Amino acid sequence: MWAQNNAKRWVIMSIIFMLIGIAMIVAGAVIGEMNYYWMIYVGAILFLTFFICFFMFIRQARNLDSMLKGTGLLAHWRFEENERLQRAAEEFLQRKTSNKVMLLVIVVFVVIIGGLFAIFGFDNSQDAIFFIVVLLGIQILISLAAILIPRARYNKMKEAAPEVLISPFGAWIMGEYFQWKAPLTRITSVQFAKDREDNYTITVNFTIWQRFGPQKLQCRIPVPKDTVTEAETIASDIAKINKVRFLNETK
Repeated sequence: MWAQNNAKRWVIMSIIFMLIGIAMIVAGAVIGEMNYYWMIYVGAILFLTFFICFFMFIRQARNLDSMLKGTGLLAHWRFEENERLQRAAEEFLQRKTSNKVMLLVIVVFVVIIGGLFAIFGFDNSQDAIFFIVVLLGIQILISLAAILIPRARYNKMKEAAPEVLISPFGAWIMGEYFQWKAPLTRITSVQFAKDREDNYTITVNFTIWQRFGPQKLQCRIPVPKDTVTEAETIASDIAKINKVRFLNETK
């Protein structure tokens, strides 16, 4: 199985939602009644949101197309089946552990802040109960995401092509595309490290600005066992090209 440009699917989805937004605006204007003006507002928000997404995803699709054609690559690695499964299991364990820590922090925050707000922030006990129910619902959704997303990623890595493509500005890793040079995205550092089992990994740290501020993300690139020296050079090159700090944690 060869790599597929999944960003193209999101381009198509963006176009579909833009058309839905336009249809809602037209429908609300044609009906012309006050009770249906909400369709115009919702349609406008839907159109503008996915209009922006369209240009983001189409740029990702073009960049990934170039990578899949071998243009401007720093490396193109292929994993053997047993090594691919091992790497997929390691990535699953890493993400699951990371999500558990994040989930614990969120639970503590919800219990403390939510509890204080429910006790002192409402005069009516029914409003406080409704607030707690909503808060618990949000917590359940976050918990499900933290549990299910690593498993979904693990299954995707097992089924995707055992290929890793690396460019100075992004990487395609067994079915998942990362881009650390894009609008509202800033790379912060590059690490080269190994674990207790002598498995080497290139980690690109970057942030994406969202509505609530910068979100820290990582791109963990697994290294085949026979390309360690090459991988160290590539990690250093990514840092130099993007003018960020390189951390060699193997020495």
